[in-house]
Amino acid sequence: MQKVEDRKNRYIEVIILLLSMGISLFHIFVTISTAVSVMQSRVLHLFSLMLVWYLYKFTDAKSKGSRFIALGASVIVLAVWIYYMVNTSRTMLMDKGIWGISTVDMIIGLLLILFVLETSRQAVGLALPIIAVVFLGYAVIGPSLPNIIAHRGYDLSYITSYVCWTNEGIYGTPIGAAVSFVVLYIIFGELLDKFGAGKFFIDIAYALTGRMRGGPAEAAALSSALMGSINGSAVANVVTTGTFTIPLMKKVGYDKDYAGAVEAVASTGGQILPPVMGAAAFVMADMTGIPYSTIIIAAIIPGILYYVSLAAAVYFEAGRLGIKPEESTKLQNAWTIIKEGYYHLIPMVVLIVCLLGFGFSASYSAVFAIVSTLAIGIIRTFVLEKRFPWAELRDVTLHAAKSSVPVSIACASAGIVIGIVSMTGLGVRFAQIVFQLSGGNVFLMLFMTMIACIILGMGLPSTAAYVIAATVATPALLTAGIQPLASNLFVFYFAIISFITPPVAMAAYAAAGIAEGDSMRTGLIAFKLGIAGFIIPFLFVYYPGMLIVGCSAFEVIHALLVAGSSVFLIAAAFEGWVGIHLPVWLRLLMFALGCITLIPWAVADIVGILGAIVIFAFLLYKHTKQKAVA
Repeated sequence: MQKVEDRKNRYIEVIILLLSMGISLFHIFVTISTAVSVMQSRVLHLFSLMLVWYLYKFTDAKSKGSRFIALGASVIVLAVWIYYMVNTSRTMLMDKGIWGISTVDMIIGLLLILFVLETSRQAVGLALPIIAVVFLGYAVIGPSLPNIIAHRGYDLSYITSYVCWTNEGIYGTPIGAAVSFVVLYIIFGELLDKFGAGKFFIDIAYALTGRMRGGPAEAAALSSALMGSINGSAVANVVTTGTFTIPLMKKVGYDKDYAGAVEAVASTGGQILPPVMGAAAFVMADMTGIPYSTIIIAAIIPGILYYVSLAAAVYFEAGRLGIKPEESTKLQNAWTIIKEGYYHLIPMVVLIVCLLGFGFSASYSAVFAIVSTLAIGIIRTFVLEKRFPWAELRDVTLHAAKSSVPVSIACASAGIVIGIVSMTGLGVRFAQIVFQLSGGNVFLMLFMTMIACIILGMGLPSTAAYVIAATVATPALLTAGIQPLASNLFVFYFAIISFITPPVAMAAYAAAGIAEGDSMRTGLIAFKLGIAGFIIPFLFVYYPGMLIVGCSAFEVIHALLVAGSSVFLIAAAFEGWVGIHLPVWLRLLMFALGCITLIPWAVADIVGILGAIVIFAFLLYKHTKQKAVA
C-alpha cells in the first residue's frame, strides 16, 4: 500500500514540475508574444496556479480524507479552467458581461468565487477572504444600508456576471499585473537567490557595516534593503535575511524585541525601494497608467530617506547601549567580496539600464534580467562544477510557481473587492464622505486616508493591501487636487506600512518569531523605528520635489532639506540618544520642531531647518565636550 502511495506522489510531483515549468515559460512567452489574448492569459495564469496549489496540498496531506479533498479540488479546478478556456475563445465581455450569463455560467462563476476565497484563506490567511465576503454582502444588501453608503442593490446573477465574466472583477487589473510583471520578477528573484546573489548581498552588507557601531543592525537594514528590493515581500524578506541578522543583533547586545523590530522595519522598506519594489508597484503602474520607470524614479528619495532614518536610529541605539564596533579581524573585506562575486550585480545593472536607459517596459526589462541571470548562472556552474544546473533550474521553477500563488490569489481576491467598488460606486462615496468630514482640509483628508489605508491593509499581503486601499481611498485624494503619482504613492506607502503597525503587524510578528520575542512589543518598537515611513508620504504630497519627476533642482533640494530635518528631529526625539542622552525637554522640543517642519509654509520650513541645524550643532558641541572630559 505504501508503495502505491509513493508512486502516486511521484506522479503528482512530476505533474507539478511540468506545470511549474510551463508556468514560467508561459509568462515569458506572453511578454514577447501577442498570440494569447489578454483574457485567456489571465485565465491560464489564475487556474494553473490554483491547480499547482491543490496538487501540492495532495502531496503534503497526511490523511486519506485530506488527500481525497485535495484531489477533488484539483479536478474541479481543472474542469472550471477548461470551461473558461472554451468560453474565452469568443468575445467574453460582449457575450457574458454585457448581455448576461446562462445558469451554467453562473454556477461556474460561483465555483470560481468559492475557490478564489478558499485558496486565499489557505495561502494568504483569513483576513482577505473575509473582506471580500463583506464587500459581496454589501453588493446584495445595498438598499437596506444608511443613505450615505446605500445603493440600489444587485442580484446574484448580476454580481457573478460582473465579478467573474468581465475584466472588472477577478480578471481585472491586479491579475493582469500578476501576469505581466509579478511572476517574471518572482522568477528573477528565485534565479538570483538560487545562484548565490542572496548570500552575496548579505556578505556585502555585513562587510560594509560591520565596522560601524551596531554593525549587525546596520547590516540588517542594508541587506534587507537589497533583498527586499528584489523579492518585494516584507514577510519573505524577514524570513530570508532575519535568520542571519537577528541572531547577530542579539549576540552583540541588542534586546531580542528590538532586533526583531529592526529586521521587520528593514524588510518592509524593501517594498518601497527601487529598482524592484515588489508586486504592488507593478499593479500601481497597471492601474494608473504611470510608467513603472517613472514610479521608481519618484520612489528613490523617499526610499533612501526611510533607510537613512532606520540606520540612524539603530546607530543611536547602539550608542545608548554601549555596543562597540565589530573587530576588523573578524570581518571580510568588502572589495574582496565584490571581486569574487561581481557577476551577481550584472543582472541588476541590466534591469536598471533596460528600465531607465532604454525605457523598456517592466515586463521586457524583467525578461532581459532573467536571461542575463540564467546566462551567468549556467556559465558559472559549468566552469566551476563542469555540469549544467538542471537541479537549480528545477528548483527555481518549482519555487517560483509556489511563491506566485499567494500573490496571485491575493490579486484575484482583491479583484472581487475592486469589482464591487466599481459596481456600487463606493469609491466615489468614500471620497465624498472624506471630503465632508474634513471640510475640504487637505491635511485632515490625508490623515483620514492614512488611517483607512492602514486599517484596510492590516493582515493583507502588500499587493492586496495596496489594491483595496487605492480603489477605495485614492479618489478622495484626487478630489482634493493631489496629483495621481503622489496620491497613489501616498496610499501605497501606508498600505505597506501596515506591516509594522500594531495591532496587526505581520512583518513584526514574523520577526518576533525568529527573535523569540514578544510579538506586540516587537510591533510597537517597529512602529517607533519606522516613524519615517509615516512622515515621508505627507512630505511628498506637500513637497513634490521629493518625487523628482517634473520638478526643478531647487524644488528637489528644498524638499530634501525639509524632509531630512523633519525625519532627523522626530526620529532622534523617539530614540532619545544622539551621541549623548537627550533630556526630556530636548526630546519634546525636537519633536515639536519636526512637526512644525511638516507644515507647508515657508516660515515653518525656515524654523524647522534652522532649528535642526542649531540642535545638531548643540549636540555636536556637547558630544565633543563629553569626549574631552572622558
